[in-house]
Amino acid sequence: MRILQSSRRRIKLGRLAWITAVWTFFAALDALNTHVMAGSEYMHPTAIYNFELYFRVHTLAAFAAGVISGSILVFFLRERFRAKAFGFTILTNSVVISLLNFGISMVAYALFLSVESGKNPLHIEIIEATATLMQSAFYLKNLVFWLVLVFITIIFLHVNDKYGPGVLMKLIMGRYYRPREEERIFMFVDMKSSTTIAERLGHIRFFNLLNDFFRDITDSILYTNGEIYQYVGDEIVISWTMKRGIANANCLRCYYSMQEAIHQRAGRYRERYGLVPEFKAGLHCGEVTIGEIGVIKKDIVFSGDVLNTAHRIQAICNRYGVKILISKYLLDKLSLPPSDFNPLRVGIIQLKGKQQMLELYTFSESTLPEEIRLPALST
Repeated sequence: MRILQSSRRRIKLGRLAWITAVWTFFAALDALNTHVMAGSEYMHPTAIYNFELYFRVHTLAAFAAGVISGSILVFFLRERFRAKAFGFTILTNSVVISLLNFGISMVAYALFLSVESGKNPLHIEIIEATATLMQSAFYLKNLVFWLVLVFITIIFLHVNDKYGPGVLMKLIMGRYYRPREEERIFMFVDMKSSTTIAERLGHIRFFNLLNDFFRDITDSILYTNGEIYQYVGDEIVISWTMKRGIANANCLRCYYSMQEAIHQRAGRYRERYGLVPEFKAGLHCGEVTIGEIGVIKKDIVFSGDVLNTAHRIQAICNRYGVKILISKYLLDKLSLPPSDFNPLRVGIIQLKGKQQMLELYTFSESTLPEEIRLPALST
């Protein structure tokens, strides 16, 4: 999908820009700190030390490292190691990126020394000067600097993934310290026939199936600006702010992008589990109370009738033989391109435990454009 591809690119470029800016800023601070410590008893600078040169080299090297190493981290390593153990992923990524950044720093020092002296970077004097610098206290300090900075960066990225884009910063800023009300969109997604599948595969293989399923649909959620609220058994709860969920009909495109993601991996699922997972979804929006809860294990919790309603909408998909149901209340807020979606009215129903009636709609996949439309998957 062109819109999702654009969003995917934008999010990754945003992360790259963030990494580059942060690394450059802290490199500048580290250079200033080094200058302060240069005359102390803990660090004795070499004869070639020059603060202005060191500041320029260290800062520009960090910028180059942000662009080069950041690109490798964002576009390659994070995708490649996503299925690996959390600790192994952090350790491997930290070591690889730190060593790469350190190497970039050493090359930058050689280039700047070459410019300062007007000699070729491979000139014996430049090589010796760089080697002298690497044998000084700057060598160990720079190595530790990159190890710590990269490790913290990777931890931050993983924690940000856990809470969803932008949520971690809101936690740090204390936005959810006091409960607040806001209107949000919720989508409850549930794997179909999960009990039968679990009995067929056994608990371990079924757990692996769930893990693969959740991992494969994660990008679709992230690239439509969704937030993963909860995993509940074979169910996942996704949330959007109204602004993000309505933009480009993200809450609907997320569902069809998830369908596409599973379809693209259908062969792998059949090979591993002998089936391709199918799922159904229910969407609704409304006012919720949101805030931090807990002491030892803090979490962000939503409270409101909209969650119960969205869950019950999802639960009656089977009754009408559809894979997705959306409330008219949410549908009316979306600006749907006529060529992309064709809403089909299911009817006005009364949900269990609710007095008010609710009008529900589904969508005809046969009318979706080719970049969204998916063939039916069988198990």
